[in-house]
Amino acid sequence: MVAVLAEAILDAPCPRVGLTITELGIGESVYTVWRSADGERNAVSGYRRITGNDATFITDYHAPVGRPVTYEIEVLSGPAGASRTQSNTVTLDTGGEGYLMDPLVPQTCVPVVGKRDKNDDLYLRGSALAALEYNAEISIFKVMGSDKPMALFGQRMAEMNLDTSIGTRSAEQNTRLKKLLKSTGQLLFRPSPEWGQLDLPGAMFIGNAQATQVPVNVLMGGEITWWDMKSDVVQQPTIKVLTATFTYGDVALLMSTYQQKQDLMAGKTYLEDLKNPIG
Repeated sequence: MVAVLAEAILDAPCPRVGLTITELGIGESVYTVWRSADGERNAVSGYRRITGNDATFITDYHAPVGRPVTYEIEVLSGPAGASRTQSNTVTLDTGGEGYLMDPLVPQTCVPVVGKRDKNDDLYLRGSALAALEYNAEISIFKVMGSDKPMALFGQRMAEMNLDTSIGTRSAEQNTRLKKLLKSTGQLLFRPSPEWGQLDLPGAMFIGNAQATQVPVNVLMGGEITWWDMKSDVVQQPTIKVLTATFTYGDVALLMSTYQQKQDLMAGKTYLEDLKNPIG
């Protein structure tokens, strides 16, 4: 029977959960790794319908912090057949810290605190996380002969216009945050459950159309800088890899004999031949 063990990892580059999956069986298994937290169940990024053999170790860099998290291994096919296995519960105890990062590059992770304690803290400003908007697209059509118009509307969207403004009190941390914001327009925001009263999800993929840098006292020799940011919750990013495909028919049209193909393969590796099988 499949077994899974979850463990909290708090060292660099960012807090994360490691999953040790064993006893998949000898042979190829197709499975999905699910994460459950805050009453929501989501596939772990990069681990939907993947293949594996016997045992593996995976890392969830998007796990919420300060909240109990559990995982489920859903085996869709494999030597032992389909199954579902729950992990133990694990909590990333970060002492009240939250995090901003490029969701595809864990090394960009920047810690954020809800209330400044030290000069080198990146901290949420007093206006942050104060209100949320939930918008829906609605079209109004006036109907002849009726004093009430008709409304056509779509699904109400996720959280929008969330104030995620941040303050820095050191040049080093300001440079670090600036580098992150310039590298991507989409961030993973992992707020601490101790912040505010909005009951925010533990992992929020947010889009930042605009980030305004406001040097507060830099001209007077200080190092306080505010970053005004309004964010919308969006879908998590995905990476798609396109691979050119050559069919046997393509090769046959260009080569009259198998010997021609063998001559072209001379001195080439298998991967090189896959990339360019006809030249």
